[in-house]
Amino acid sequence: MCFFSVRQLVNSVGTSLVVASMIVSQSSAFTIFHAFHNNNNGALDVVVKSTTSTPTTATSNRHSTLLGSSASNYLENLSNKQSRSNEPVASQVSSQITASPADPPPAKEEGTRSTTTRALFQHIPVLSLEQADTIVNKVIGCCKRNGFNAVTVYVLDASGCTLVSKRMDACSPVGIPDFAKAKAFSCIVNKYPSRSFRDRYTSNDVTTTNDSAAKFCQMTSMVAISQGSMAPFPGGILIKLGDEEILGAVGVSGAAGDEDEYCAIRGVLEANLGLTTMPEEHSCSTVKDQY
Repeated sequence: MCFFSVRQLVNSVGTSLVVASMIVSQSSAFTIFHAFHNNNNGALDVVVKSTTSTPTTATSNRHSTLLGSSASNYLENLSNKQSRSNEPVASQVSSQITASPADPPPAKEEGTRSTTTRALFQHIPVLSLEQADTIVNKVIGCCKRNGFNAVTVYVLDASGCTLVSKRMDACSPVGIPDFAKAKAFSCIVNKYPSRSFRDRYTSNDVTTTNDSAAKFCQMTSMVAISQGSMAPFPGGILIKLGDEEILGAVGVSGAAGDEDEYCAIRGVLEANLGLTTMPEEHSCSTVKDQY
């Protein structure tokens, strides 16, 4: 016969102990043991006592306890082993005097987890504030070097947000800054230069007059729908990394359209960031630079 009792004790310093007393009859002796489970350190300490009694038939019953999973499993295993072994219970207990909760599985290394998580996401290169500022300064330098009219320069990131904008001292604060930003924004929306925005929707071919009118109407509608945020004339270029990746756009306004575009291209190239532009070649005939 196997039975036990459970009670909660608190010692003088407040340490909580769970005490399980279990009596197991085997042959002519009763084996009494007490399991002390310390909530502070998780250890299960077992004390064994034996006494003589009338022989009885050993049976095994499984019991659930309030000791938690570690202690409960320990008591069940002990009771089950009694029914299939002639070894006295005391010797079984002595081989398992202390039972401790299983150690938790080792935590994953932080670096491994971060690497695994990072691999699930797409990583897109971005244009930094410092790089955008360098490009703007190079554009202004090119404009001064070639004697063009003062300009305003905008550099937008790939989402169309402004990174840097600068207006030269002699550049008009009315209209010109808006034109520069609209040129750059057109590049972000259309994924091609602002010059191409104009050229794709206008034509001088008299044989396609009806088609040209429809395209022109479409172009002006796009400008209107964007609330004037797009501009179909030269001065806006794309900033690219390699052949595919678009990092942003540059918009320049204040000089002639071809001159604006030339300064934008030169600003990106002279920044020496390893970036390319679209278009790659300029169409300006008033350049004073010698290359």
